[in-house]
Amino acid sequence: MSIKIITNNWHIKLLALLVAISMWVYAASSETSVAKFPSTIPIKQINLSPGLIAVYDQKEVKIEIAAEPGTWKQLSTESFTAYIDLTGLSVGTHDIPLNVTTLVSGLQIVSKDPSSVVVTIEPSLEKEIPVVVRLSGNAAENMVAGDVIFNPSTVKVSGPKSIIEGISQATAEIILSGEAETFSKSVKIVALDSQGKPIEYANFLPQTVSAEVRIVKAGNVKNVGIKVVTTGNPEVGYYISSVSTNPSLIAIVGTPEVVRALSSVSTQPIDIGNASSTINTSAKLSFPIGVQSVDNISSVNVIINFSQQAITKPLTIPVKTKNLPTNLKISPQTVDIVISGALDLIRGISSDNISLYLDLSSASAGSTISIQNGDFVLPAGVTLVSFQPTSVTIVLQ
Repeated sequence: MSIKIITNNWHIKLLALLVAISMWVYAASSETSVAKFPSTIPIKQINLSPGLIAVYDQKEVKIEIAAEPGTWKQLSTESFTAYIDLTGLSVGTHDIPLNVTTLVSGLQIVSKDPSSVVVTIEPSLEKEIPVVVRLSGNAAENMVAGDVIFNPSTVKVSGPKSIIEGISQATAEIILSGEAETFSKSVKIVALDSQGKPIEYANFLPQTVSAEVRIVKAGNVKNVGIKVVTTGNPEVGYYISSVSTNPSLIAIVGTPEVVRALSSVSTQPIDIGNASSTINTSAKLSFPIGVQSVDNISSVNVIINFSQQAITKPLTIPVKTKNLPTNLKISPQTVDIVISGALDLIRGISSDNISLYLDLSSASAGSTISIQNGDFVLPAGVTLVSFQPTSVTIVLQ
């Protein structure tokens, strides 16, 4: 039976063996080498349904290939195509296989990293928003930027619905460099987040606007304070206990009506989300249109300190006595107290950590002894808020 299995279709099996041997001989003789391709390949998307937007963080893929030395020399990133196929996918998050192909003959793609891409598909949204200016730098001496006029004054922004819904304005950044008269220029527009960084997936139409920047004479010099702007909330149980800037005042000049109404210059937002320890950072200043720093100060050092919120806690503690005659006792023998302090500290405090001592060497039956704040022994950082009763009575045993 075993011989028959071997001899059955022997000519097909022999042909397969010869092909396998030929391929091995070819591979061995061609000196094929396997290695990582030195550049990353950009990832494209195909076949996304109309009205949808695909959002994914993975923009490039690393690949390992097998090729002959002569083939390696001819390769570039354009030799490969990396793509994710979004055919038929609806709104939601999907893990999509990553495809990498090549038209180069004699080349094999051995591996790819990553092998799949997590993609969030959202409805697309388009809306019209106003263009605002973000000025930096300074005009010529004794001159400042006045009004900035944009053409067009509004643009269309489109992209994923969750992102576009949060965008209310387009920003055109203009850097002054000693201009002494009104000028015009073409400016690219972006959408900025709360940290002043460009927002991805926001597409503008048009992508640039024409800006006319009017340069006017500056008014009188004025010293104003600095307002620190923050975003987010500290860690639960903490609050901002102090904020300081260096410098604390800044000299400004600008158009008289703007300078006259200005009492402070704000910083760009500083993120304090979940903070509990001191933040020491540099923050850029946001000058109103028509105002600039006399000393070319564009940022300040900001120190934000945090403290734990104080909480209260009720406890019942025993009254301990010294020098009380053996035939006498006190009534009551416990006191109800309320203490306060930092959250982490108070959580760990119990009645065992607090003592109340009364010296009763001169006490007699029927007398009343007042309890004073100084009779309590408290851990460091703990404050006595109240106690009841405020006295004890000496009675016979």
